[in-house]
Amino acid sequence: MSLSLFDLPGSYFKGREFQLRNILKENTKFGLNETHRDKHDHAIFSRAEFQDIPMLKELLGKAYRQFGTSGSGNHFVEFGVVELHTVRDEWGISPGQYLGILSHSGSRGLGAHIAKHYTALAAQQCPLPRHVQHLAWLDLASQEGQEYWMAMNLAGEYAQACHADIHRRLAKALGSNPIVTIENHHNFAWKELVNGEECIVHRKGATPAGDRVLGIIPGSMTAPGFIVEGKGNPLSLQSASHGAGRVMSRSACKNSLTKSAMMKDLETHGVHLIGGALDESPRAYKDIDRVMNLQQELVSVLGTFSPKIVRMDK
Repeated sequence: MSLSLFDLPGSYFKGREFQLRNILKENTKFGLNETHRDKHDHAIFSRAEFQDIPMLKELLGKAYRQFGTSGSGNHFVEFGVVELHTVRDEWGISPGQYLGILSHSGSRGLGAHIAKHYTALAAQQCPLPRHVQHLAWLDLASQEGQEYWMAMNLAGEYAQACHADIHRRLAKALGSNPIVTIENHHNFAWKELVNGEECIVHRKGATPAGDRVLGIIPGSMTAPGFIVEGKGNPLSLQSASHGAGRVMSRSACKNSLTKSAMMKDLETHGVHLIGGALDESPRAYKDIDRVMNLQQELVSVLGTFSPKIVRMDK
């Protein structure tokens, strides 16, 4: 997740909707096949892991081609209104409404291939009964375990660099630079102390919420996302939810919802959608306000992001 705030008022949308839609269409790419014609280099491609680990060396070209793009499914890039009621001193801004860009994406084909490769290695080295084979592991003390740890962290930094490139392209098209950037990983693993012991904490579908750690918890196409500051609660392993969470499966959405109803919901909330599939309908998600109310012991809310123009895969 990555959020950029600009020194532009929330009312910036008025009279500029068409312009902003075109900026999103022309400067974002989604899915398996869309890539940017004008590629930009980044220090991530000079990392030693791309040369020292054979599997990563083979993926360098794919990583370069997909750089600055977003995946399919629930990945998105949005223009919206950020409303801050609490600010941090280091931001140097006042509470109020600002234009914002929010993106949700991952490490693209690079991360998918890393996961597939090392999951297969784990299954080979840690034979388990078929019904629990997905629980196979790699010992971090082994060469393969160390390789995976390095590859996973590289994928996380690649995802962060992709977000930075997405926001850089959009900021250039806007003719304005971000004044505040807030970002966080999820579906990732960290080495952390738990009850005084170093452990691996894997936040699948969860946002880091250590003491004063910033994060974003998105809602849906029509519901606000929340800018949060962690409280460092040890009972949740210093974690909070990643988003609202689904109340309907993707197949249930396709069987029981209609595109026309989804578009009507978007129109009611004043949201314009570019791309997007029925299984990402706002009705597929839980009530984000209730979700946030149930985790007051985990995070403090600093503000919200309300989507206005949403771009997803076709």
